[in-house]
Amino acid sequence: MRFLVVAVILVGLLCALDLLLTLGVLKRLRRHAELLDARVRDADDVRFPVAEIGSVVADFTTVSVDGRELTTRDVADDTLVAFLSPNCSPCREKLPDLVAYAAASPGEPDRVLAVVTGERAQCAYFVRELSPVARVVVEPPGGPVGLAFATSAYPATLRVRRAADGRLAVVDNDVELAAPGVGR
Repeated sequence: MRFLVVAVILVGLLCALDLLLTLGVLKRLRRHAELLDARVRDADDVRFPVAEIGSVVADFTTVSVDGRELTTRDVADDTLVAFLSPNCSPCREKLPDLVAYAAASPGEPDRVLAVVTGERAQCAYFVRELSPVARVVVEPPGGPVGLAFATSAYPATLRVRRAADGRLAVVDNDVELAAPGVGR
């Protein structure tokens, strides 16, 4: 009989402990639900992964792979700016289209700026493919050009023009590269 009483007390304690743990889990789930609801309500505040149309490009200074200094002032009017990363499979898929687009685009290679984000050794293939047809910059994540264009996703293709006040502004932030001249 003593064994039965001890067993009932142990089962009761285990049930009480289980109840406390279940209440803790429910409290935590409610907190997660509140955080998710708040995140959905704040969805309007979420930044687009590239500069928005009409936004002014911040000033930047960098060096292209051919050793030339490049600043915001050096970017020509109506330039296509492409952001790629060798760690991104859509970027690898888009690379041939970008090369073909840049090769067929009117004007000098200075009308296409390719920003390759990653380690220089990883970027070698992209640099080799793009250098004949575009001005190429290799920079780490959060580099000066990526920050100036507010880019946080790859691939990204933008077209920029000079505003009336001379500042560089984004006129398209999703340039289609399927055929030369599209998106102009």
